[in-house]
Amino acid sequence: MIRTALALLCLPGLAAANELRKVPYDSLKSVPHRIETFDSLPPVTEPGINFDHHWRAPGLSIAERLLGQGLAEIDTDYGRFDALDGLPGAPPRVIPGTSGQNFTIAHHAGFGSNALFPLGPVGLAGADGRGEGSIAFTFDDPQFAFGLRLHAEYPDPLGQRPMPRAAEIVFYDVNARPITDFVLPLGRGVISLAWRSGYGVAAVTIENTDPGGIAIDDILYEVEDLSG
Repeated sequence: MIRTALALLCLPGLAAANELRKVPYDSLKSVPHRIETFDSLPPVTEPGINFDHHWRAPGLSIAERLLGQGLAEIDTDYGRFDALDGLPGAPPRVIPGTSGQNFTIAHHAGFGSNALFPLGPVGLAGADGRGEGSIAFTFDDPQFAFGLRLHAEYPDPLGQRPMPRAAEIVFYDVNARPITDFVLPLGRGVISLAWRSGYGVAAVTIENTDPGGIAIDDILYEVEDLSG
Protein backbone atom coordinates (compact mmCIF):
# COMPACT_ATOMS: atom_id res chain seq x y z
CA MET A 1 0.00 0.00 0.00
CA ILE A 2 1.18 3.54 -0.72
CA ARG A 3 2.87 5.03 2.34
CA THR A 4 2.55 8.66 3.37
CA ALA A 5 6.27 9.39 3.69
CA LEU A 6 9.51 8.46 1.97
CA ALA A 7 10.86 5.16 3.28
CA LEU A 8 14.04 3.28 2.46
CA LEU A 9 14.05 -0.24 3.83
CA CYS A 10 17.22 -2.32 3.32
CA LEU A 11 17.92 -5.91 4.23
CA PRO A 12 20.02 -6.40 7.37
CA GLY A 13 23.69 -6.83 6.66
CA LEU A 14 23.72 -4.99 3.34
CA ALA A 15 26.25 -2.21 2.95
CA ALA A 16 24.39 1.09 3.01
CA ALA A 17 26.77 3.23 0.98
CA ASN A 18 26.43 1.89 -2.53
CA GLU A 19 23.82 -0.87 -2.43
CA LEU A 20 21.34 1.19 -4.44
CA ARG A 21 21.88 4.65 -5.85
CA LYS A 22 19.93 6.79 -8.24
CA VAL A 23 21.79 7.72 -11.44
CA PRO A 24 20.89 9.72 -14.57
CA TYR A 25 18.81 7.63 -16.96
CA ASP A 26 20.90 8.75 -19.93
CA SER A 27 24.08 7.52 -18.22
CA LEU A 28 22.78 3.97 -18.59
CA LYS A 29 21.26 4.53 -22.00
CA SER A 30 24.65 5.68 -23.34
CA VAL A 31 26.23 2.22 -22.85
CA PRO A 32 25.16 -1.19 -24.27
CA HIS A 33 21.76 -2.24 -22.93
CA ARG A 34 18.36 -3.67 -23.76
CA ILE A 35 15.30 -1.46 -23.80
CA GLU A 36 11.61 -2.36 -23.95
CA THR A 37 9.64 0.35 -25.73
CA PHE A 38 6.42 -1.55 -26.55
CA ASP A 39 6.76 -0.15 -30.07
CA SER A 40 6.64 -3.61 -31.64
CA LEU A 41 2.86 -3.13 -31.48
CA PRO A 42 0.93 -0.76 -33.76
CA PRO A 43 0.27 2.72 -32.27
CA VAL A 44 -3.37 2.35 -31.23
CA THR A 45 -5.12 5.13 -29.32
CA GLU A 46 -6.65 4.47 -25.89
CA PRO A 47 -8.00 2.20 -24.63
CA GLY A 48 -5.31 0.50 -26.69
CA ILE A 49 -4.53 -3.20 -26.95
CA ASN A 50 -5.68 -5.13 -23.90
CA PHE A 51 -3.45 -7.82 -22.39
CA ASP A 52 -4.99 -10.39 -20.09
CA HIS A 53 -1.67 -12.24 -19.90
CA HIS A 54 1.91 -11.27 -19.18
CA TRP A 55 4.19 -9.35 -21.56
CA ARG A 56 7.38 -11.15 -22.46
CA ALA A 57 10.53 -9.51 -23.86
CA PRO A 58 14.06 -11.00 -23.93
CA GLY A 59 15.11 -11.26 -20.27
CA LEU A 60 11.99 -9.43 -18.99
CA SER A 61 8.43 -10.36 -17.97
CA ILE A 62 5.65 -7.92 -16.99
CA ALA A 63 2.20 -8.41 -15.44
CA GLU A 64 -0.01 -7.08 -12.64
CA ARG A 65 1.75 -8.49 -9.55
CA LEU A 66 4.15 -11.13 -8.29
CA LEU A 67 3.08 -14.68 -7.51
CA GLY A 68 2.11 -14.90 -3.84
CA GLN A 69 0.91 -11.29 -3.59
CA GLY A 70 -2.74 -10.50 -3.07
CA LEU A 71 -4.57 -7.55 -4.57
CA ALA A 72 -6.72 -5.07 -2.65
CA GLU A 73 -8.28 -1.73 -3.58
CA ILE A 74 -7.69 1.80 -2.34
CA ASP A 75 -10.83 3.92 -2.77
CA THR A 76 -10.06 7.64 -2.51
CA ASP A 77 -11.70 10.95 -3.33
CA TYR A 78 -9.61 11.10 -6.51
CA GLY A 79 -9.88 7.52 -7.77
CA ARG A 80 -9.75 3.80 -7.15
CA PHE A 81 -6.36 2.11 -7.20
CA ASP A 82 -4.76 -1.31 -6.93
CA ALA A 83 -2.89 -2.08 -3.71
CA LEU A 84 -0.56 -5.06 -3.45
CA ASP A 85 -0.82 -7.15 -0.32
CA GLY A 86 1.68 -9.61 1.14
CA LEU A 87 5.08 -10.85 0.05
CA PRO A 88 5.83 -12.78 -3.15
CA GLY A 89 7.11 -16.31 -3.26
CA ALA A 90 10.57 -17.30 -4.44
CA PRO A 91 11.75 -17.11 -7.09
CA PRO A 92 9.73 -14.01 -8.07
CA ARG A 93 7.33 -14.57 -10.99
CA VAL A 94 4.76 -12.23 -12.52
CA ILE A 95 1.10 -13.16 -12.74
CA PRO A 96 -1.63 -11.28 -14.62
CA GLY A 97 -4.73 -9.72 -13.17
CA THR A 98 -8.30 -10.67 -13.99
CA SER A 99 -9.61 -10.06 -17.50
CA GLY A 100 -9.70 -6.35 -18.32
CA GLN A 101 -7.72 -5.44 -15.20
CA ASN A 102 -4.17 -6.42 -16.11
CA PHE A 103 -2.70 -3.79 -18.47
CA THR A 104 -3.15 -2.21 -21.85
CA ILE A 105 -0.63 -0.83 -24.35
CA ALA A 106 -1.55 2.28 -26.32
CA HIS A 107 -0.02 5.29 -28.00
CA HIS A 108 0.72 7.87 -25.33
CA ALA A 109 0.85 11.56 -26.23
CA GLY A 110 3.21 12.39 -23.37
CA PHE A 111 5.83 9.90 -24.54
CA GLY A 112 5.04 10.29 -28.23
CA SER A 113 5.13 6.50 -28.55
CA ASN A 114 3.51 3.37 -27.19
CA ALA A 115 3.41 2.94 -23.43
CA LEU A 116 2.01 0.50 -20.88
CA PHE A 117 -1.00 1.51 -18.77
CA PRO A 118 -1.55 -0.67 -15.65
CA LEU A 119 -5.29 -1.24 -15.28
CA GLY A 120 -6.91 -0.47 -11.93
CA PRO A 121 -10.20 -1.55 -10.32
CA VAL A 122 -12.37 0.34 -12.84
CA GLY A 123 -10.76 -1.70 -15.60
CA LEU A 124 -10.16 -1.25 -19.31
CA ALA A 125 -13.51 0.31 -20.20
CA GLY A 126 -13.16 3.44 -18.05
CA ALA A 127 -10.64 6.24 -18.57
CA ASP A 128 -10.26 6.33 -14.78
CA GLY A 129 -9.19 2.69 -14.84
CA ARG A 130 -6.25 3.09 -17.21
CA GLY A 131 -3.11 3.86 -15.23
CA GLU A 132 -4.50 3.25 -11.73
CA GLY A 133 -3.31 -0.34 -11.50
CA SER A 134 -0.24 -2.06 -10.10
CA ILE A 135 2.50 -3.50 -12.29
CA ALA A 136 5.36 -5.94 -11.71
CA PHE A 137 8.53 -6.76 -13.67
CA THR A 138 10.82 -9.74 -13.27
CA PHE A 139 14.26 -10.05 -14.85
CA ASP A 140 15.66 -13.40 -15.99
CA ASP A 141 19.00 -12.39 -14.46
CA PRO A 142 19.54 -10.05 -11.48
CA GLN A 143 20.09 -6.47 -12.61
CA PHE A 144 22.80 -4.21 -11.23
CA ALA A 145 21.74 -1.22 -13.34
CA PHE A 146 18.31 -0.50 -14.82
CA GLY A 147 15.81 2.28 -15.42
CA LEU A 148 12.40 3.25 -16.73
CA ARG A 149 10.39 6.30 -17.71
CA LEU A 150 7.11 7.09 -15.98
CA HIS A 151 4.41 9.61 -16.87
CA ALA A 152 1.86 10.93 -14.40
CA GLU A 153 -0.18 14.09 -15.09
CA TYR A 154 0.13 16.24 -18.20
CA PRO A 155 1.32 19.87 -17.95
CA ASP A 156 -1.51 22.06 -16.65
CA PRO A 157 -0.90 25.78 -17.31
CA LEU A 158 -4.50 26.68 -16.41
CA GLY A 159 -4.41 24.84 -13.08
CA GLN A 160 -7.51 22.75 -13.83
CA ARG A 161 -6.11 19.26 -13.27
CA PRO A 162 -5.65 17.64 -9.85
CA MET A 163 -2.13 17.62 -8.45
CA PRO A 164 -0.02 14.51 -9.07
CA ARG A 165 0.39 12.31 -6.05
CA ALA A 166 2.77 9.38 -5.52
CA ALA A 167 4.02 5.99 -6.66
CA GLU A 168 5.48 3.28 -4.48
CA ILE A 169 8.34 1.24 -5.95
CA VAL A 170 9.72 -1.94 -4.37
CA PHE A 171 12.82 -3.86 -5.49
CA TYR A 172 13.22 -7.58 -4.71
CA ASP A 173 16.16 -9.97 -4.83
CA VAL A 174 16.24 -13.48 -6.36
CA ASN A 175 14.75 -14.90 -3.16
CA ALA A 176 11.82 -12.45 -3.39
CA ARG A 177 13.04 -10.52 -0.35
CA PRO A 178 12.48 -6.73 -0.45
CA ILE A 179 15.74 -4.87 -0.99
CA THR A 180 14.39 -1.31 -1.01
CA ASP A 181 10.93 0.23 -0.75
CA PHE A 182 10.36 3.91 -1.41
CA VAL A 183 7.61 6.36 -2.24
CA LEU A 184 8.22 8.61 -5.23
CA PRO A 185 6.42 11.98 -5.30
CA LEU A 186 5.13 12.42 -8.85
CA GLY A 187 5.32 15.50 -11.02
CA ARG A 188 3.77 16.50 -14.31
CA GLY A 189 5.13 15.01 -17.51
CA VAL A 190 7.75 12.30 -18.00
CA ILE A 191 10.00 11.26 -15.11
CA SER A 192 13.15 9.34 -16.09
CA LEU A 193 14.37 7.02 -13.35
CA ALA A 194 17.51 4.86 -13.17
CA TRP A 195 19.53 3.08 -10.51
CA ARG A 196 22.76 1.20 -9.98
CA SER A 197 22.80 -1.50 -7.33
CA GLY A 198 25.49 -3.54 -5.64
CA TYR A 199 22.82 -6.13 -4.87
CA GLY A 200 21.11 -7.81 -7.83
CA VAL A 201 17.49 -6.78 -8.42
CA ALA A 202 15.33 -9.63 -9.70
CA ALA A 203 11.88 -8.00 -9.55
CA VAL A 204 10.18 -4.61 -9.27
CA THR A 205 6.63 -3.67 -8.30
CA ILE A 206 4.99 -0.27 -8.80
CA GLU A 207 1.73 1.02 -7.30
CA ASN A 208 0.35 4.55 -7.51
CA THR A 209 -2.32 6.92 -6.25
CA ASP A 210 -2.09 9.48 -9.05
CA PRO A 211 -5.51 10.92 -10.00
CA GLY A 212 -4.76 10.55 -13.72
CA GLY A 213 -2.97 7.23 -13.36
CA ILE A 214 0.50 6.43 -14.66
CA ALA A 215 2.00 5.08 -17.85
CA ILE A 216 5.37 3.35 -18.19
CA ASP A 217 7.77 3.21 -21.12
CA ASP A 218 11.40 2.61 -22.10
CA ILE A 219 12.35 -0.02 -19.51
CA LEU A 220 16.14 -0.13 -19.67
CA TYR A 221 18.00 -3.21 -18.43
CA GLU A 222 20.89 -5.61 -19.11
CA VAL A 223 23.31 -2.68 -19.00
CA GLU A 224 26.80 -3.97 -19.83
CA ASP A 225 29.07 -1.21 -18.55
CA LEU A 226 28.89 -1.05 -14.77
CA SER A 227 32.09 0.88 -14.11
CA GLY A 228 32.09 4.07 -12.11
